[in-house]
Amino acid sequence: MLRANYGKFDLCAYTTLKRWGCRAMNLHELLQTQEVILADGSMYELLRRSPEVEFDAHIAHSGLIYNPDWAQVLERVLREYIEVAVSRQLPMLATTTTWRANHERIEASAFSGRAVNRDNALFLRAIVDSYDGSPTRMLIGGNIGPKGDAYKPGEAPGRDEASTFHHYQIDDLVTGCVDFLQASTLPALPEAIGIARVMAQTGLPYVISFVIEKSGRLLDGTPLTEAIHRIDDAVVQAAPYYAVNCVHPSVLQQALDHNPDIAGRIVGFNGNTSARTVEELDGLEELDVEAPESFALANKPLLQYGIRVIGGCCGTDPAHIHAIADLIHAP
Repeated sequence: MLRANYGKFDLCAYTTLKRWGCRAMNLHELLQTQEVILADGSMYELLRRSPEVEFDAHIAHSGLIYNPDWAQVLERVLREYIEVAVSRQLPMLATTTTWRANHERIEASAFSGRAVNRDNALFLRAIVDSYDGSPTRMLIGGNIGPKGDAYKPGEAPGRDEASTFHHYQIDDLVTGCVDFLQASTLPALPEAIGIARVMAQTGLPYVISFVIEKSGRLLDGTPLTEAIHRIDDAVVQAAPYYAVNCVHPSVLQQALDHNPDIAGRIVGFNGNTSARTVEELDGLEELDVEAPESFALANKPLLQYGIRVIGGCCGTDPAHIHAIADLIHAP
């Protein structure tokens, strides 16, 4: 386990950053290897249901690093995902637990004034750096979520408002020395454009990940093809790839059938274990969980569509990621 005073984590972050420095590892170079890359599984839903920790009402699991006992639980789960990749010698993308840590939420939380995103990035960096002797290549992604409810596109801000709103969180993650940036579970195009503009200006590689319908449309009705083209046209630096998360693998397969001309642009996927629609999932009290082996098999056809970064979202745990890793290695 890490030996850090988690209660004063923000006070030592700058010293820690100077000691580690930023890595030169590059997402573009990793993608050029043509290997399948493992991503982590659920953190938000998995920890939200854990009796070992308590979520902050505003920033959820992003505050766990400041409590010594809860930080140990968070570290254990992060290591369980990483060790799947290490044991199977697969490259991995690990993302920060900052999906709900935007500036507005931080200021309303018990951690107002703290560099929550930077501190979470450094926390994850310490864990990843402890595997330096492993041949497994790992990159750290600074993760942000939508301003509103991921299932309600009507709550999403316009592009200019989104750029202003998300700027603080993106900048804070960059100071935490992440290797790339990722915006997850985006339901609407204008917010995605606003985020992409800010991320592109950082000079870091970045990934935009959508919530979609089976038809291949974002929840605001925009076709995936149109969304990708419009974002690419709006930024100074295009994303290396786009992704989808928070839907079942079967949903993405149908969506790609409807959008064959974006082959090679949708490369990442973190899937739900539930095949229910977004409307059915919204407000669902209990997780609809699929067995790890069945979930892995549902992901298998996606490899033929060019999906090469594969992990999990709601309903998944390390067993699901292990099943995916086994599937990747199967003859």
